[in-house]
Amino acid sequence: KAENGEEGLIMVDEETPDIIVLDWMLPNVSGIEVCRRLKTKSETRAIPILMLSARSEEVDKVRGLETGADDYVVKPYSVIELMARVRAQLRRTRPATVGERLEFED
Repeated sequence: KAENGEEGLIMVDEETPDIIVLDWMLPNVSGIEVCRRLKTKSETRAIPILMLSARSEEVDKVRGLETGADDYVVKPYSVIELMARVRAQLRRTRPATVGERLEFED
C-alpha cells in the first residue's frame, strides 16, 4: 500500500503488481498522473488499473478512462462490487488465475 503517488510509482518499479487499485486524489503525484505515467511505459502499460474517485461527474469518469484506467469506481463503493471488478480485470489479463483466492493483508 502506497501512501502517495510518488511512493506508488516507486513500488511498481520495484515489483510489478498483477493489478493496481488507484485513488485519484493522492498527495504529491495525483492518481490520474500515476495512471498516465504507468500507461505510457511499455513495462507497465498492461497492468490493469482500477481508478477510485469521489469525482462522479461524467467528465471526470471519461478523463480517468481516457488517461488509461481500465475501470472507474465512484466512492462510496461496496467492497463486494470492488472485488468483483478486480476479479473481472484479472480474468481478462491473467486467465490462468481464474479460481484463485484474492487476499490483501487481513
